[in-house]
Amino acid sequence: MNEATQRLFFAIWPDASTSGALAMLAQQVAAESGGRATAPGNVHLTLAFLGDQPSSVARALSAAAARISAPAFDLVVDRVDSWRKNAIAWAGVQSVPPPLLELHQAITRSLVVSGLEPDERPFAVHVTLARRIAAAVRRPLAPPLVWHVTAFTLVASELAAAGARYRVLSSWPLVAKT
Repeated sequence: MNEATQRLFFAIWPDASTSGALAMLAQQVAAESGGRATAPGNVHLTLAFLGDQPSSVARALSAAAARISAPAFDLVVDRVDSWRKNAIAWAGVQSVPPPLLELHQAITRSLVVSGLEPDERPFAVHVTLARRIAAAVRRPLAPPLVWHVTAFTLVASELAAAGARYRVLSSWPLVAKT
């Protein structure tokens, strides 16, 4: 019997206030670019995309992620940009905080320990705001949005005709600043 699979990724998930601000920005950018805004409940920053994985892998990843200790940090989202090739508009950062890079590296190590191949592509710190854009966007985001990141998550993506639906499977706190 084949084991059920899930489409998985690690992410940082915004708190309600940040989620609302990013959802509003997604609506603005979608209108500006002629694209389709990311659904408000789907706004996140992907740390590692894992694709379709058996349920046993999700359990192993959860166990490995629970051992990660990384500090909480502020992510200053201060620009809007787009990838014309992928027809995606996104929000990003001018300066990547070192704790975010450390968290990404810790997750990458946990993937290797769990027997998975990490993504070969460089880590692109971005929050997808709109898909299927018709016009490129590129501008500073003023005032910047300060996102206080206090946890990271393992998420299952369920593809449907209306678009992807995300379900947080597990969440782990980041260590508070002292």
